[in-house]
Amino acid sequence: MSSAADPVPSLAGQVAALGREAPMPAVAVAVFTRERQLAEIVHGVADLGTGRPVTRQDWWDLASLTKVLVTVPEVLELVATRRIGLDEPLRAAWPDARRAPFAGATVARLLSHDAGLPATVRFFETTTGRDRIVDAALRTRPERAAGAGAVYSDVGYIVLGAMVEALTGRSLAEGRHGPRFAPLPGPAVATERCRWRGRLITGEVHDENAAAMGGVAGHAGAFATIGQVARIGQAWLTERVTTPALHTAVRECWSSNEDGDRFGLGWWLTPTRGLGGPRAGADGYGMSGFVGNRIWLEPGRGYGVAVLSNRVHPVRGDRAPFDTWCARLLTTVADALQGDASG
Repeated sequence: MSSAADPVPSLAGQVAALGREAPMPAVAVAVFTRERQLAEIVHGVADLGTGRPVTRQDWWDLASLTKVLVTVPEVLELVATRRIGLDEPLRAAWPDARRAPFAGATVARLLSHDAGLPATVRFFETTTGRDRIVDAALRTRPERAAGAGAVYSDVGYIVLGAMVEALTGRSLAEGRHGPRFAPLPGPAVATERCRWRGRLITGEVHDENAAAMGGVAGHAGAFATIGQVARIGQAWLTERVTTPALHTAVRECWSSNEDGDRFGLGWWLTPTRGLGGPRAGADGYGMSGFVGNRIWLEPGRGYGVAVLSNRVHPVRGDRAPFDTWCARLLTTVADALQGDASG
């Protein structure tokens, strides 16, 4: 259908034009409803050193999208099967963590970044190995009481990932939710020239703590193609990831802070950090990743947007141009589809 009332042809052209203007070496964008993909562009250079152009088959470092695309579904599966409870303290859900200084914080507090843990700790500077870093995370002293206000925390998701592995008896890398961990079955987009490792990072996780853990962690480490991320986004929009009750719970505000950040179970809710752009719906939710990626879902309007890029290639810099470009993209999509994207 391509009538004058249909926004899809126009939107596809606008997304393609914005993709070509992206201030990142390589970018992939997908716009989708519950039932179909409306627009996609993959543009740019996967590796500036070789000049290789990026393709649809390329794998992208998901960075913190790992939290919501891998770890959150795994935790929700444990909740849905009554292995653990959202309101259950960590020490009861995972007895091995009973001596952690934050063991009284509930699973929901950890998921919603309100367990009192710091944003991050540079564990990789003093130790390596999955078990050692998990142990160090479990010994991390809280900075405030659980429930005293949300602080987005990698440390909490290192703990959640380790809990999932302990309770399921399998690695996060064996999960069934789509993304993969290295080694990858195809070409990957380069990220940063890492000072700690002394080389350009391609096909292995950018995040240093995740790398020191062997590449598999609850807070970072997963990779996906743009097509996979779009399909996962559709699964969230159609509520096929977990039970209906838990899908509702995911989008509720479980924690907040004085900066106006609001968190569901893992996901960031409107208007947190402007993630959904200036036209974000009241029920919108999403997540971003440090290397330059983002997913934003609008359940009330029936669409989602996925952005994958290598903003940090070959070195990290000011992220403002990326954020400004994302705001333009999300505004363009909202203007085209608001109230018109039911599938």
